[in-house]
Amino acid sequence: FPHSRTSARNHFTGIVTKVTKDLVMAQVEIQAGPFRVVSLMSAEAATELGLEPGSRATASVKATNVVVDVPESR
Repeated sequence: FPHSRTSARNHFTGIVTKVTKDLVMAQVEIQAGPFRVVSLMSAEAATELGLEPGSRATASVKATNVVVDVPESR
């Protein structure tokens, strides 16, 4: 799957398993090997990209802020 030039370094290529859309937003789920990647985007973008279950897609991830929680000690 060809990649465009981007500063994002994390790419997850897989199969779209679910697309949930309303009038404004879409939630797209991709199964990339053992990983499930979920993206929120405009419904218009999801439609323009032709995203639907069974489509092949690549999620590119560039996070500037990642929050990790752990259970409280007892």
